[in-house]
Amino acid sequence: MHRIHKRISLYTLMALGAAGGITPARAETTTPVPMIDVDPSLGLDPTTPQTAALPGGVTPAYGQRSQSEGEWRFDFHGLLTAPLAIGIGERGLIQPGQSGTTLHTPPGVPDDLETFSHTGVVPTTYVQLNFSEGTSLVSANMSILARQANASTSFIEPASQLGVADLFVSLLPRWGRMRTEVYVGAFASRYGSPGEYDEGRYGTPLIARVNGIGERIGMRGQIGNWVWLAEEGLAGQSNKAGAAVTPDVWNDFANPNEGTSFVAHGHVGARGYGFAQIGLHYLHAWSMDDRANNVVTGTQLINASLPDAKLDIAGADLRVTAGRFGHLYVAGSYTNAKHVTTLSRIISVLNTRGGPGLVANYLGPNSNGNGNLTTIGGQYDLSVGKLVSYPIPFSGDGPDLFLSVFGMVTHVNSDDKFFDQNSRYYDGVTKWKVGGEATYSVLPWLALSGRYDKVEPDTQDSSFGFAVVSPRIILRTDWQATDQIVLQYSHWFNGANTLIRVGDPPHPAFLPSGCPFHPRCERAIEVCSTIDIDLVTAAPDRHAACVHVRAAGGVR
Repeated sequence: MHRIHKRISLYTLMALGAAGGITPARAETTTPVPMIDVDPSLGLDPTTPQTAALPGGVTPAYGQRSQSEGEWRFDFHGLLTAPLAIGIGERGLIQPGQSGTTLHTPPGVPDDLETFSHTGVVPTTYVQLNFSEGTSLVSANMSILARQANASTSFIEPASQLGVADLFVSLLPRWGRMRTEVYVGAFASRYGSPGEYDEGRYGTPLIARVNGIGERIGMRGQIGNWVWLAEEGLAGQSNKAGAAVTPDVWNDFANPNEGTSFVAHGHVGARGYGFAQIGLHYLHAWSMDDRANNVVTGTQLINASLPDAKLDIAGADLRVTAGRFGHLYVAGSYTNAKHVTTLSRIISVLNTRGGPGLVANYLGPNSNGNGNLTTIGGQYDLSVGKLVSYPIPFSGDGPDLFLSVFGMVTHVNSDDKFFDQNSRYYDGVTKWKVGGEATYSVLPWLALSGRYDKVEPDTQDSSFGFAVVSPRIILRTDWQATDQIVLQYSHWFNGANTLIRVGDPPHPAFLPSGCPFHPRCERAIEVCSTIDIDLVTAAPDRHAACVHVRAAGGVR
């Protein structure tokens, strides 16, 4: 559900937390291992945290092999963030004894992860611990992940305690000049990640994310100054929500209409002269489950005439790691959806999970899951200290100015030609967002940072857009330490119709009186809570049960 803010809103965000990589623990103490180069790859390592880059541009590299081929060891490493994010706003109708200022946690801002409006500027609780046992040739891997700490919550939210997120065996044999990577088990594969070691400033893979159980095989070999890469994968699921399951907060709104789904994907690429890499990507997701249906509450009727869901994604990316000249990443993707209303969350596009997520956030409720997205995005990072110190090597152990610019644009074509209850169109819409961040390391323990974001969810209607300004103070233990405490203030400049997702769908057994949406709708008036509104025709093949859109409708 979305709430429309009709005025410019002011929110203060104070984030206090710690973030960073945890030093690996080994069974036996050894001498320090020398630094090694990061291996070229077409996607992120499965153990890389599923979150945006850390403030200041410091993120550990994950998934790199040990220097000793035969050394058996037990390792653990990970990342955690634990922020207190407070939103400060204004009370609309002040009653006696009430303050005109409101305090909300989490802040009521347009930063929902699954929508295009997501910027990642609001820090959220995240912890991931990776465990492995084996050698650099074969190992068993497990990760534990959570998005909330129970000690800080007002109620237990089971869906935020993900528990064992990944569980897989990795085989890394080397045959002469050929290197092979084999993953078997349950893990995530991400393609189109703008960051050098992470998902970038937005925390959003630009091509796709695959979450499932299956296999992934990658091969790379060097010929002259070029490293050639190839990868394929197949993933499925290990369970499905039954028809009797009711979507609710505790089960992460499990959708019984989604069928068992699969993803097959292939990738090829080349890295030349140690700094430029180009990749081509193709993913095909589908569902052929006869249990995938439109469950009608109370009657459990099955619509057996629904076509099977199909989703095709083609993408290309360019990554340039240019030493003192910084790191550049650019990617483009084309997503074609056909009847994806029953496609499960095994695949995510722009952080939107599965077919129903695409319908809700991009294609529209009247699209029948049909449409396409074209996305182009990128990120550029530069260490000024490394640039100006050349030819003297700069390892970050001194004052530095770290700059980052990033952005993306998405164009949507959809079979939904109408607008929704928020006057929002879906077909022919172009969305874009850009941002910049600068971090100046003043002292070993102090850095000053600032970030600016501008988001336009619909270029034809700027009233949905917003901007965010976020100055920060970063405290840490050393120049390049990944443990840090961040104090951040963010000011939102919202448009007249900026959408903010609030509330949760009510339980079917405890629906509120009148319109079931009125507790979460800012447009609700007194009549909305007292009487049921009948469906009326608002446009051809379009009906509405809302007092505000009873006579509205149209085709753009």
